[in-house]
Amino acid sequence: MAKIKFLVWQLLFVLLLSPVSLLAQKAIPSHEGRWVHDEAGILNGETIQKLEYALKAERDSTSNQVAILVVPSLEGDEISSYANRVFSEWKLGQKDKDNGVLLVVAVEDRKVRIEVGYGLEGNLTDLLSSRIIRNEIAPNFRRGEYESGVVAGTVSILQAIHGAYTNEDRGEGKRTSVPGLFRILFMIAIIAYLFGRRRGGGGGYWHGRGGYFGPMGGFGGSSGGWSGGGGGGFDFGGGGSSGGGGSSGSW
Repeated sequence: MAKIKFLVWQLLFVLLLSPVSLLAQKAIPSHEGRWVHDEAGILNGETIQKLEYALKAERDSTSNQVAILVVPSLEGDEISSYANRVFSEWKLGQKDKDNGVLLVVAVEDRKVRIEVGYGLEGNLTDLLSSRIIRNEIAPNFRRGEYESGVVAGTVSILQAIHGAYTNEDRGEGKRTSVPGLFRILFMIAIIAYLFGRRRGGGGGYWHGRGGYFGPMGGFGGSSGGWSGGGGGGFDFGGGGSSGGGGSSGSW
């Protein structure tokens, strides 16, 4: 009899906690064909457009799928759990390669996570993910320079994927401007394009004035502007998955 009462109390305890647990799970936004989601309004339109095109160039050249999600708050959720659910819901990476990466930033909670698909854990290791957060993202965020932090994090993630992240600790006093970061991002796109050409993959082509043009439009060029169509929703999510690889941090 005592055992039955104990089991009943256990069941009631679980039932009482279940609604709290469900309420603590933050809703996942619909991807809507966008690879850069800024729900907190920390990125300007031009930066979002440039990031979208850079991530598009990476997808076209290597099939790697990198997405960015910035939210105001986790609303009581855990960032590792939330990032993993978003990754699964958005199906980042190709199904047969699991080559997706998700950068999640929760501004009010001052937390950030890099979630990495199985197929990219060899290059973008947990240790490198932690160093990118600690050395590239967090210092910018602590200064209130959220835009620079997101761009620096994205640049470093792409560098790590291609084995080019040097992990140089610039320190709190040293900064790289957003235009400077985008020049690095542009060079990564060029490398990705050449890599894709060598492997017979997709990608864009060179325009005579020095710009790189992908299937959805162009960027670079002598004027420094990025042009072309919108991000489009036809290539979002390839059925990839994550086993929880990556790293979380705060600032």
